[in-house]
Amino acid sequence: MVQITGSLAIKTVTGRYGDFNVATLDCELGKFAIRDAMLDEYNEGTYQGTFGVKRIFSGSYQTEHRVVIETRAELSGIWLNDYQEGKVPEESLESDPLAEERQAQAIQRSERQTPAQPVDDVSALFGELWPLGAQIGDVVKLTPEVGREVMGRQLTYLKRLIDGERVWRFEPKAQHWTRIRLDEEVN
Repeated sequence: MVQITGSLAIKTVTGRYGDFNVATLDCELGKFAIRDAMLDEYNEGTYQGTFGVKRIFSGSYQTEHRVVIETRAELSGIWLNDYQEGKVPEESLESDPLAEERQAQAIQRSERQTPAQPVDDVSALFGELWPLGAQIGDVVKLTPEVGREVMGRQLTYLKRLIDGERVWRFEPKAQHWTRIRLDEEVN
């Protein structure tokens, strides 16, 4: 891993399976596309700091009538100095990484012949993280290792509104979620 200072421009894109985040890392080595589940926690905006780059490689995706080949970087860590949330200028259509994951999962399922069980129960959705903190100020740190689809459902739960207000707020510098109010689900 190498640590590089730079700027990460994160934008939200709508794909076949819902919204997901993509980013462009602009640093002294050049510009790199980032496609990682860890980005889904962040809001659109520009984030300055130090980024741990695990590897740099070429990646591609197909959208409509074209194939796009890009230089990608895989991040191993993010240490923010500053950030500004807000809209990032539109570039081009991006492939939905969840569509790519589902294609790979469909191939694996057809090989195994065992259907995956949907996660309906919140405690099953969060696994070891459940129960989530019950007091205002409690912290939850998600892990992208659960897969982009599961993490997306976890984020939907954390971003939900109760009586028009959010229960959890993401803290970009600390990279965790903080409970900001109580809800009816807390025992």
